[in-house]
This record gives sequence, C-alpha cells and structure tokens, in this order.
Amino acid sequence: MSQTRESLHDDKLIDYILGCLPEEEAERLEEQSIVDDELAARLRLIEDDLVDSYASGTLSGERLQRFEAYYLTSPRRRRKAAFAKAFLAKIDRPSQRLSAVPQPAIAVKPVKRTFASSFGWAHAAAAVLLLGVSLLMLRHADLRRDLNDARRQVTAATERANTISAELVEQRKAVAAATQTLADARAALPLAAIALVLRPQTRGVGPTPIVSIAPGSRTVPVELQFEVASAASYEVALKDPATNRTIWRSATAPPQQERPVPVVSVGVPAALLKPQHYALDLFALRPGATREFVGTYAFEVTRR
Repeated sequence: MSQTRESLHDDKLIDYILGCLPEEEAERLEEQSIVDDELAARLRLIEDDLVDSYASGTLSGERLQRFEAYYLTSPRRRRKAAFAKAFLAKIDRPSQRLSAVPQPAIAVKPVKRTFASSFGWAHAAAAVLLLGVSLLMLRHADLRRDLNDARRQVTAATERANTISAELVEQRKAVAAATQTLADARAALPLAAIALVLRPQTRGVGPTPIVSIAPGSRTVPVELQFEVASAASYEVALKDPATNRTIWRSATAPPQQERPVPVVSVGVPAALLKPQHYALDLFALRPGATREFVGTYAFEVTRR
C-alpha cells in the first residue's frame, strides 16, 4: 500500500517537473521543496531519471511530448539533456565498436593488448571522466542557483513581514489615540445647548468631531461652515456611512452671513442617531436649478 502511495507521489512530482500541475498546486509544491530537503532531493533524483530516459531514448508517449515542449524550453535544462546524451554516446561508442568485430568460430589464444588499443580505452575513459566532471560542475551550479533563489525568497518574505509588523504597530497607535479621544469626549461637559460646529471634510484635517447626546435630547444643533454663501437657501441631508443611504433631510435654511464665516444651522433629530459615524451633505438651492452639492461634514455620535 505504501509503494502505491509512493508511486502516485512520484507521478505527481513528474507532473510538476513537466509543467502538468495546476498553477496553485505547483506553487505549493515549489514552496514545500524549499523547506523540505528530502522532497528537494527526490525532485532532483526524479529529474535525473527523466533526463537519462530522454537521453537513452526510452522516454515516450505524452511524457516525451511534455519533456520536449516544456522541460527543454529552459536553456539550463537543454544543456543538462545535451550533456546526458553526450555522456551516453561516449559510453556506448566502445561497446558498439566491439560488437561490430566478427566473433571467431573457434577459440583462440589470448593475446596481449596492444598499445593502440590501450590508448583508445584510456582516451575513452578520459572523455567519460571529463563528461562526468562537467555534469557534476553543472549540477553544482544549479544547486547554487537554487540556493540563491531560495535565499532571495526568504529575504523578500522577511521584508514583507517586517513591513506588515510596522503597519500593525502604527494602526495600534491610531486605535489607542482614537480610544483616548473618545474617552475624553465622554468625560467632557454636556453639550446640550452648544451647537456642534463642523467644517467641510478634507484630507489631513484631524480627528473626527464627536457629539455626546444626553438622555432625553430631542435634537442635536449643528452648524455647517463653508467659504462663500452663493445661494439664498440650503438643504442638509444626513447619511449613514454603513449603508450610504440618506436617512433624513432638513427643511430649507438660509445662510447666516453675519458670522466671520458663513454657516447653515440645522437641528438633527436625536432619535435617528446611534453611536457610530455619520455624514452631513450640504446642498445649495437656487430657483429653477437643481441642487448643487457644497460639501460633506463627518462626525461621530456617542450616548451618555
């Protein structure tokens, strides 16, 4: 039963080497081979067997097609297959020459090996040794390249982890500051008769204004500031950011221009407000024209 699982696993590794696995599964197997030395060694052995089978001509069928269409597209792998073919050719050449000599029908006395034949065998052995050394050097270069790739991947993963950790620290600081601001707002004096003054929402303005609603309050007075009063009347819409829907609209209100900065004053029904963030949209109203958007004003609600 274990041999069957091992064979199936080898087939899966062969599919990975020949590029037959789905992308996600191939990525998982590649990541596992980086941290699992035994799996990496098995991948190298199976790859060597595939190259030897291709070089000896015993690789056939779909695997031969995948080997030529996918594996040999890499220059490094083409060189490896070429070395294997040359190595097998050097080994087979002496045996082919011996098999071509006709065998005598009768036994003959052994003769001493001549210098020429000894030199030929020595030359063949030297060529085989040279090819073997070349293959070892190529394997060594491949291993060093794979090791460098693994080191780069580990370094990149470490840098990403450090970046995420730094961002998490900053987010925790921001949450702590917001929590302290909320606590200070809850401990502040009641704002029953004081209007909440809001400015148009822009980037980098600062923390969101907080209004604390006392029990029994009916309305929350709000004053919306803007730059220039270009219309005779304005309208305010209350939006829930969670659903991005308008839940209340004010009656038309004239701007108060006697202030240093024009404002529109409205009373938001307290019953509509629950502890969360809200946004007020201000629109300018002109006779015979559609409403003109002026700005958005964000605030946060707490209840005592």
